[in-house]
Amino acid sequence: MPRFLSLVAAGATAVSLIAPAASSAGIFGTAPIPISVGPHGEGANGPSGHATISGDDRKARYVAFDSAASNLVGGDTNGRTDVFVWSRPHGRAGLRLSAPARPSGNLVRASVSSSEVQGNGDSANPSLDGSMHSRPRCVAFQSTSSNLAPRDTDFVSDIFVRNFSRGRTVLISRGIGAPAVNSSIDGNCGKVAFEAAGNVFVARESRGKPHLIGSGSNPSYARDGSAITWQQGGGLMLNAGGHTLRVASNGSDPHVSDRTSGGWAVVFQTGARLTGNDTNPGTDVYMRVIRGGHVADTDLISASRRGAHSLGGTNLAGGITAYGAPRGIVTFASAHGGSDTLYYRNNHTGNIDDLAHASGGAAIFDVATSARANFVAFSSTFSGFRFDHNGSQQDVFFKGLVDGEAL
Repeated sequence: MPRFLSLVAAGATAVSLIAPAASSAGIFGTAPIPISVGPHGEGANGPSGHATISGDDRKARYVAFDSAASNLVGGDTNGRTDVFVWSRPHGRAGLRLSAPARPSGNLVRASVSSSEVQGNGDSANPSLDGSMHSRPRCVAFQSTSSNLAPRDTDFVSDIFVRNFSRGRTVLISRGIGAPAVNSSIDGNCGKVAFEAAGNVFVARESRGKPHLIGSGSNPSYARDGSAITWQQGGGLMLNAGGHTLRVASNGSDPHVSDRTSGGWAVVFQTGARLTGNDTNPGTDVYMRVIRGGHVADTDLISASRRGAHSLGGTNLAGGITAYGAPRGIVTFASAHGGSDTLYYRNNHTGNIDDLAHASGGAAIFDVATSARANFVAFSSTFSGFRFDHNGSQQDVFFKGLVDGEAL
């Protein structure tokens, strides 16, 4: 069972995620650093959350998040929640992460119009593109703003894509009258899924009307665009390889890997007992492998290792790497005994290890995993992480799992 250690004194550790056994060094990787901070590292004057990481192979160049703070960038005077994109520092500074995240790296506001006008409504829930073969350039988000794109003139929530490489913002939920929320973009800035009026739609970034794929909510794209999963009627659906099937009759917050020779892997959280080693009355994280249009395997992730009993407590899915089962990495947060711990599970070895720990009743949530799980981002109310000057306010943190990769 991995040890519960505070990250206040944790340092960087050079390790391999495909090691034959779990690390005995406690917390893997670098200490988390806050990225929802001002230009000189000052604490944000509002809460931040909903982090997402670009899917660009080992690079993980960007993290996007939303924040109600007004002091993260200059000129933020709208008094609204905005979406921001943080660039990981280049070179060794972007790997060691041993100094404050800012002014290293760069932070820009993404919830602006093509002419850089700030939104007059709240913007939230970003989703970044980027895949194993495509450099990231876009972020999708929802906004009640009426001034981000010419075709949107009301304050009903819509989905937008900001192409930050071209400086262009476009309306995605074209022709949808109901509030549109919870977008998920594929890895090539080509298609965006979102929910509206109890249905899931997909629209191209560049043109055309959204098309309906089914009833439900909370869609999530594979980074290679080969599959999409979503919640429906308390359960989970998957559209992949020409098939649409129910992955689970009870579950939420699904994440799907890229297509591999073994099919797709879907990670989700559920209170249902799906395997015999699930002895936990609380929520657990599972992975199901989809092959040939059906569920081929079910694995309890939130256990001390593959085949072991549940960790206990409440466990929340954090995501899965692009390459999925059997070699993929899954991250999840576990709340147990008044403390929250962030874990990764190595599907190659079946081992898990701890990545971050928040004590004293503080929470870890909104976990995002990079395409190869060499970086994670998450929200937390813990006041003990390095360079965090906000006390128990909710902030977004970034962490390297492996020192020495992805210059």
